[in-house]
Amino acid sequence: MYKLKYVHLTIIYILIISLLSHTPNDNLPESDIGFSNIDKIFHFVEFFILGLLIKFSLYEREISSQKAIVFTTIIFGFSLACIDELHQSFIKGRVCSVEDLMFDFLGISLSFFNYKNFF
Repeated sequence: MYKLKYVHLTIIYILIISLLSHTPNDNLPESDIGFSNIDKIFHFVEFFILGLLIKFSLYEREISSQKAIVFTTIIFGFSLACIDELHQSFIKGRVCSVEDLMFDFLGISLSFFNYKNFF
């Protein structure tokens, strides 16, 4: 039987992020929570999960250098965040936001440095 690996989950998750980014602003659900910047939390969580998946994919490939894992996770994750924000700038009602990019980077960074506390 076929075993789904972290690298496959990572690719699927990146595709999901792309699909969500392609959603026009008019089709996004409204938030009644009363918190004005709820999208920043979504960005953080979305890229925290992405950071975990990238890191686990690298461990699965048995890359032994901790520095290589840190560097690859942060650089690859941040590159995807930049591409995601650029992609949103072409979608009706969406914008490329430096603030969103900062929350993406924060999520990626914290997913690496704190993963042992969660697993």
